Amino acid sequence: MSNEQFTITSPLFTANEKQQVQQLLKSFEPQQLQWLAGYLTGLNQANKQILDLLNQFPNVQETVAPAEVANVSATPVTVLFGSKSGNSKSVAKSLHEKLVARGLSVSLQDMNQYNATKLKDEKYLLVIVSTHGEGDPPPAAEDLHAFIHNRKAPKLGGAKYAVLALGDQSYVNFCQTGKDFDKRLAELGGDRIADRVDADVDFEEAAEQWIENVTTKLLAQLNHTNGTSVVAKSTVATVAAPAVKKVVYNRKNPFAATVLEKVQLNGRGSQKKTYHLELSLEGSGLTYLPGDTVGIFAKNNSTLVSEVLAQTKWDGASTLVYKDHLLSLEEILTSHVELTTVSGVLLEKLLHYAEQKKNEKDAAALKTILDNKKELVAFLYGKDVLDIVLDYAHGITAEEFINLALPLQARLYSIASSIKEHEEEVHLTIGQVLFETCGRARKGVCSNHIAELLNVGDSVDVFIEKNESFRLPENENTPVIMVGPGTGIAPFRAFVEERAATGAKGKNWLFFGDRNFTTDFLYQLEWQRHLKSGALTQMNTAFSRDTDKKIYVQHRLQQNAVEIYKWLKEGAHFYICGDAKQMARDVRNTLIDIVEKQAAISHEEAVHFVKELIKAGRLQEDVY
Repeated sequence: MSNEQFTITSPLFTANEKQQVQQLLKSFEPQQLQWLAGYLTGLNQANKQILDLLNQFPNVQETVAPAEVANVSATPVTVLFGSKSGNSKSVAKSLHEKLVARGLSVSLQDMNQYNATKLKDEKYLLVIVSTHGEGDPPPAAEDLHAFIHNRKAPKLGGAKYAVLALGDQSYVNFCQTGKDFDKRLAELGGDRIADRVDADVDFEEAAEQWIENVTTKLLAQLNHTNGTSVVAKSTVATVAAPAVKKVVYNRKNPFAATVLEKVQLNGRGSQKKTYHLELSLEGSGLTYLPGDTVGIFAKNNSTLVSEVLAQTKWDGASTLVYKDHLLSLEEILTSHVELTTVSGVLLEKLLHYAEQKKNEKDAAALKTILDNKKELVAFLYGKDVLDIVLDYAHGITAEEFINLALPLQARLYSIASSIKEHEEEVHLTIGQVLFETCGRARKGVCSNHIAELLNVGDSVDVFIEKNESFRLPENENTPVIMVGPGTGIAPFRAFVEERAATGAKGKNWLFFGDRNFTTDFLYQLEWQRHLKSGALTQMNTAFSRDTDKKIYVQHRLQQNAVEIYKWLKEGAHFYICGDAKQMARDVRNTLIDIVEKQAAISHEEAVHFVKELIKAGRLQEDVY
């Protein structure tokens, strides 16, 4: 029995009830308390008084003796996650809690901190990993991903494993990192206990189903199937449901936010159009931290919809069933399916369609494209769904197309404000995507909706998406270096506002770049005020078109190499936001070069130094 002493101070119980609860808890074995903690944590968050009471109890999991754990399961289970925004981490924590609540010995491990040499000793390994950019592992998973693909990677000897891959179908190499882990673990001798699941941005339902499937199969393997569901059912019945269910706004139930302000930030004559957008969150209950993002649901541009209908000769007024709703084809194309972004997933669907229809020419062409992974991104650059349908889906009907098309997803934007400075508001910095290729004008879905259609007083559907891997240091005295050219400046406006609002003492150094000083210095007056007040310690700018030789942010970093290395030695955190394909890569390489030269170490040692910054959370990226 437990010898823990529980002190209950909550007014939830009478004196007699407090004594009864205390006696009951003391009668439980530590493992029973562990199960209870995991089970109650999973109950509806609305039952806040129970959770408040639970939070006053000691963390039982830390006090469980190894011998007692061994009695529950002689073989420990490792839940391993590799996360960029925090989604993989949240799923892994849910899985961990579920397994612990069923009496298993479970280790929750971040790939960033995992000792890869322990792979050979794993018996049960459950992997949740996201994909970063065009098929790359997130920074936290880079080392382990490289390790398992090394020739010296250990054999797993029949270790049981399962993989949940998180990704975004709008990218060419959807869930590629999860696919890599799944394939390689099998090649190393692992035994798959459940099929891999590839989850899109709406990952919650798929993740829940994967967790249930993996838990069931794992319990069957370890012979832990005795009566858990019966206990859960009877316990749930004793918990009173709240009288009023609070409305929760999220991706599946977005909030209609009113536009408070819309300002074009670029000056007259600029080749770019960048908008500052202020949205009201009043009445939503939504909150956020600097580093988080806002998802916006927008409609496809009417010109593109008209072009699709004209080129395919489909009837926009015809009605079709789409996800159990009878809608006009024009409405489906406008509000429900993806038209501007082409992904590998869509190409694979069209390949399967061509094979079914025995259209050998289209099938052969699509197979050639998909087989050349290295050239796939370049091939699709600038193309939209209409290009692909016209060239590789000859004869496809409207009904066949909407059954293959990917759903129109929200577009995510870095938050450009601190809620401490702008209560019940969220600000965004959005660059209009507008270009021409293959004889047609191309427009970004959301940026053009905002630029052309959205006005002050209008509303737009939004939700908040957390980004746990892009956060200010917990210690307010820690210096920070921020590199954000173009719209990459957005989260750093939030960072500086937050530190100013909280009175943080840490130094703040900002690097910003764009085309021209006179037309493209985003938030110039605000930065000048922050410099004057001391909220911003130092700022360096790089305007690439103002000189004969193009100057970018990485050049300004190099010019300040001595001071940057000094800040890093003082413990500074380094942040990058913006273009992933070139800018972020160039900045990382410049940082490695600075460390190599200032510390007088080898290139390999400098690379290791920067990797250690990533592992310690001192180098963080929000790139796209």
